[in-house]
Amino acid sequence: MRLRRRTPDIDGLVSGERVLATAGGPDGDVVATTHRLFLRDTEVEWSRVDTATWDGDAELLAVTEVPESTGRQRRHRVALRHPGRLVDVVREQVIASVLISRHLAVDGRRGVRVTGRRTPSGEIVWSAALDAGIDMNDPAIRERVDAAVALVRNEVE
Repeated sequence: MRLRRRTPDIDGLVSGERVLATAGGPDGDVVATTHRLFLRDTEVEWSRVDTATWDGDAELLAVTEVPESTGRQRRHRVALRHPGRLVDVVREQVIASVLISRHLAVDGRRGVRVTGRRTPSGEIVWSAALDAGIDMNDPAIRERVDAAVALVRNEVE
């Protein structure tokens, strides 16, 4: 006989948003919905998740958000006792949000990774992550980065 976990009550779900998976940990439940991931005291829309990794030995889910315009990335680490389907659902939702991701060289081999992700409302949000050593103060480099971003955006929009 399989015991089913009770789905936790989630305040603020929007019309059409469904709970896909839950997992418990020492800090409380983690919940994946069709629109976002609820982690302890924060929530992250799938289009804002840059990476998510699972360390089974440490029983730790690590989520990194898309870099802000300042280049800062918020990181979340959550311990989970029995992740069940949650890890697979997180992976599927992050992958499903990415429409396009291209790395284009702008200075030798170094360049920019341009990624377009779809939000639950259907909008496309764009991010550009620069490789280490790219000098955005150099006008020629800035121009090449802007051209690379425009090139990738034109493939989709």
